[in-house]
Amino acid sequence: MAQNIAIIDLGSNLTKLVIAKNELPLRVIHRSVYDTKTLKSAPKGVFDSVSISKIEQDIAIILDVTSQYNCDTVLGIATSAFRTRKNGQEVIRHINQKFSINIEIIEGNREAQLIYSGAVISVPNSKFPVLVMDIGGGSTEFIIGNGSNILWKHSFDFGSTALTSGMELNDGLTENNLKQINSKLSELLPLLFRKVNEFKPESFIGTTGAFESFSHMIESNNWSNSIIESGYEFNQDKLNSVLDQLISSSKSSRKNDQSIHPLRMETIHIASLILKFVLRKMDIHKMYLSLGDVKEGLALEHLKSIQVN
Repeated sequence: MAQNIAIIDLGSNLTKLVIAKNELPLRVIHRSVYDTKTLKSAPKGVFDSVSISKIEQDIAIILDVTSQYNCDTVLGIATSAFRTRKNGQEVIRHINQKFSINIEIIEGNREAQLIYSGAVISVPNSKFPVLVMDIGGGSTEFIIGNGSNILWKHSFDFGSTALTSGMELNDGLTENNLKQINSKLSELLPLLFRKVNEFKPESFIGTTGAFESFSHMIESNNWSNSIIESGYEFNQDKLNSVLDQLISSSKSSRKNDQSIHPLRMETIHIASLILKFVLRKMDIHKMYLSLGDVKEGLALEHLKSIQVN
């Protein structure tokens, strides 16, 4: 019997695990999220002993889960927080040696490529060309593609944590906070809007994370018990209402909202601001959720490679 494969994603806010069957087509059988907060624990550009210890704790828990699922292959990727910290490479070497695993720091363009693969395979009903958006803690990826062909991709060095680094934000964002953040986005995103105007995507896919919480909030606000899965289509009026609700929210109100994943509560209002800013500049009428992202993309790449071999 074929064993399972595991993908570990060491992100800037969260560490994520996906376990899939070791065969094509891709079938995910387990997802879990861990509150590592790697970027926040290294505010001065380096990982200290406390943050390294937290990463180790989460890796140990994850490897126990992979053992329970009989995973004979464990692949790992590390993204923005490790690309930008001075001792990121050193920390990954230490983790690999300590746990006898192979986690690789990947560059932004490769991250975008894998995100696109994982998103498109998860949402077969999307119309091409399609714009894929992945909001991370330390970076945000945008990819425009036409089927299996990527037309343009870019990893921007901001996310729901990194965007507001160094800003004095109120709990309950003030008008001044909003102006400051939107002004920064105006400086960072002209390239995206030029490419959107050039390729004119017909649909939009938001990958997992904040987008999953947005869909849960929409359904909760409408007293719906709909199952949230890849291919969920966003009603844009309802999505805009949820974004406005989050942008004006306080930490305590987000904490008490059961439709928001507890590990996304601290930064989802910033993710909402980012998405709201992007959507104001575009004319896209079909928006979908994908539960697949960089992890599914890496799993798919691995499965294709062993099938060829």
